[in-house]
Amino acid sequence: MIHLNLIDAAERLVEVENVAPVNETSVKELQKKSRKKALTVLVAALFVFVAFSCFLSVAGVPQPLQGLLPPPYLELIGAEDPTRSALAIGAGQRTSAGGSLEAEAAAAAALIRQRENVTVKQVVGEINPQALFNNKRTDYSSYLPLEKISYQKASVGQFLTFLNTATPDDVGFSDCIFQAPNYFYVRGVAANPVSQKSFLDRLRAVSADFRTPPLPENAPATDITAFGMFNVNNVNLNAVSSFVPTSEVNGEIKSMKALAATQKVQFSGLEKPVIEEYGVYKRYTIKATTTADFAELNAFVTAFVGSPSRIGIRNIEMKLAKKDMFTTILFEMFVIKQ
Repeated sequence: MIHLNLIDAAERLVEVENVAPVNETSVKELQKKSRKKALTVLVAALFVFVAFSCFLSVAGVPQPLQGLLPPPYLELIGAEDPTRSALAIGAGQRTSAGGSLEAEAAAAAALIRQRENVTVKQVVGEINPQALFNNKRTDYSSYLPLEKISYQKASVGQFLTFLNTATPDDVGFSDCIFQAPNYFYVRGVAANPVSQKSFLDRLRAVSADFRTPPLPENAPATDITAFGMFNVNNVNLNAVSSFVPTSEVNGEIKSMKALAATQKVQFSGLEKPVIEEYGVYKRYTIKATTTADFAELNAFVTAFVGSPSRIGIRNIEMKLAKKDMFTTILFEMFVIKQ
């Protein structure tokens, strides 16, 4: 018995040793294989999508797929769908804001017609809308264009009238400049200290920010040099109430030239205006010169200020040239197309 049991045990041991070993597979290896398969499928799908997109962009959308693919996708790959192109043509071209190009062109044409028929009030409203409702315009910089012309005519007229009446007979000027709105500069000499003081006191009385700079060492004792802002009073800002139409520019200049001729003043340079664009209107600046004496020039300015002329004087500069006076004037007017 014991011998048999030992034989059975030995046989079982041999059978166990002859059994094949079991292979163990870990969870990590399974996950890695799954990811590789998924990545392979994704890359294959992406390759198919790219190849399909390239085909569409080159050959166009095939007939079975026409009308099925979304427009944003077709625009992205640059492919054409004949059915959608036909719909776009039938609906008309659209702007980025959603309106049609035809409507936009019609609106532009209407705007041009409106510009051609613009009124003075519309001009003012476009340049400075608040000006139509602001009645507290107290300084030159806030004036409307035509109000500036009215102010220019009044201020230069008052200044020359002052010089004509307040300057002693024994005071002479080598330079006299007046610039809008009311800036002046005078330089001259008096025959004696009494006349010098008299003129400077009169000029100081009608000026703001009046100054007399230090005299150079070689200046005569009775030298007159002063500058400041002339006090302008009682200005009718509505004296000039309309722009000059383009068709009337030459006529306006001819009228002023004729008015000057009646006072024996001959101007040169009136035929060469400098034109500046200001949107709905233009500013014409005319640089004119004359050798008329002060009496003739003062007579012209007096008549000019009282005339219906729509031209202003932005700057006037009188200089003594040898024995004659040489004057340069910057005339200006505001012109509008009608």
